[in-house]
Amino acid sequence: MSSIVGHATAGFTVFLCCRDAHGSSKRMAVIYVVLAICADLDYLAIWGLGYAAHPRVTHSILFALAAPVLARIALRSRDASTAPIAGLLIASLSHPVLDLLVGVHGVPMLWPWRSEVSFPIGVLPSAGALDPTNYFFWRNLLIEMGILLPFFALLIAIGGRAGLGITWRRGVLIAPFWLAFVVWSVILPR
Repeated sequence: MSSIVGHATAGFTVFLCCRDAHGSSKRMAVIYVVLAICADLDYLAIWGLGYAAHPRVTHSILFALAAPVLARIALRSRDASTAPIAGLLIASLSHPVLDLLVGVHGVPMLWPWRSEVSFPIGVLPSAGALDPTNYFFWRNLLIEMGILLPFFALLIAIGGRAGLGITWRRGVLIAPFWLAFVVWSVILPR
């Protein structure tokens, strides 16, 4: 499982990339972030009701396609109606894709047709136990952010948010650090 921080960052990145289409509404930023993390809402049933969610259908492409459509219908606000559906879909799809890149366990992306899909190499570290006293949680969060933040910054720059000051020269300077985080993550025991 990738961390909630990584998923939220992915949702916010998609919001920044789509910002020209709907303005800079804080409400829309929240909608993109919620769509990026909503696949983990099944944890409420797992923790609260003892529900054994297997497969976790909320991590399927089908759920990722339905969530933004349902959100757009439910909101019926001016902000939601101007949001590009493609951006909402990308925010929602970012969750199962990031979880797939962890490589620890299969993700039921193709449910109901296939139970689980797995990536042979873990590019992102597992979040580990969600405990603030857990060293591995913080180490893995650092690695995850070292991998995702430069990538997301590049996406934002490509998406037309040049105000971030991201240039190719700076990208070249950041690339070795990004690569070091990727290598660190890949060599972690799984």
